[in-house]
Amino acid sequence: MDVSLTGEQQLLQDTVSALADQLATTDPGDIPTGDLLNRQWKQLVDLGVTTLRSPSLCGLPESGVETALVIEQLARTLCAAPVVGQAVLAAELLEAARAEREVNLVAEGQLRIAPTLTVDLRRFGAGTDGTVAFDTAGATHVLSSREVDGKRELAIAPITGAETEQGLDLTRSLRRVSADAAAFTVVGAPICEDRWRRAEALALTAIAADQLGVMQGALDEAVRYAHDRVQFGVPIGSFQAVQHVLADALVSVEGARSCVWHAAWAIDHLAADEASLAAMTAKAYTAAAGRDVVEAAVQVFGGIAITWEHVAHLRLRRTLLNRRLFGDETVQYEAIARMRLANEELM
Repeated sequence: MDVSLTGEQQLLQDTVSALADQLATTDPGDIPTGDLLNRQWKQLVDLGVTTLRSPSLCGLPESGVETALVIEQLARTLCAAPVVGQAVLAAELLEAARAEREVNLVAEGQLRIAPTLTVDLRRFGAGTDGTVAFDTAGATHVLSSREVDGKRELAIAPITGAETEQGLDLTRSLRRVSADAAAFTVVGAPICEDRWRRAEALALTAIAADQLGVMQGALDEAVRYAHDRVQFGVPIGSFQAVQHVLADALVSVEGARSCVWHAAWAIDHLAADEASLAAMTAKAYTAAAGRDVVEAAVQVFGGIAITWEHVAHLRLRRTLLNRRLFGDETVQYEAIARMRLANEELM
């Protein structure tokens, strides 16, 4: 099996990697807001990130692999632009509902929509009181979903008020949804069960790709620090204990990459059950391994890594929220077990 990237995918990865270095968050004090955040968002729109799941707009078939590559590279540098929530998840849901007007507005950067999640962050939410809007930085509207006659229906509502809650992850914004049902306007057409499951698989894979990027960024920074930091006259990277910690982290990162890339490919090429299984596997692996890799990086950096000013502090927070989004590894293991036991072909 050939799992290497095509020339076009490699070019996309390199291009986004260069942009991610420009949009990097290096400490808690430089998280973009206001005009700076808007400029960063425009750069992503101009690159075409908001059209990756819209074949009619990007001119190519939708590709989960390209989407995962973009998310991974931006997460590697802790880019604070709301890529996962507004550029990927909201765009995917609108595309699934064939809401052409809203898809075009999102693609052009004129409409900023944040998806709503249930209060436990495990599923897309209905947008009623108690639900949480995810990745709301710069958003003007929230996007909700509800089940009607066995199909999913989307609705949007403008965001009112200026308050945004400070969540665990300092690089992404959350806020409580206070709009009542009358404030929401239905958009697009109902989404069938198969298409909805693929959208949910993309959501799991997108969070897993973000976690993979955070893991890779943590490992890269730890390796650089181990090379430069001198103790007792030699780089700490020459100590076998440090080498073993980083080697274990590398194995976890590459294992996560295999899971994420397969899940991203499966969204568009396998049956819905198999795509869901691959996505849950990727989410479970990255949820558990991500915590271990970031912890390993903190150990290499030492006490400085748990201070407010250090970037490792931001990575840890982003990792912990990623672990909770759409269910941690325990939730995924249970779902995988139920699916396999219910379908012998998936055993």
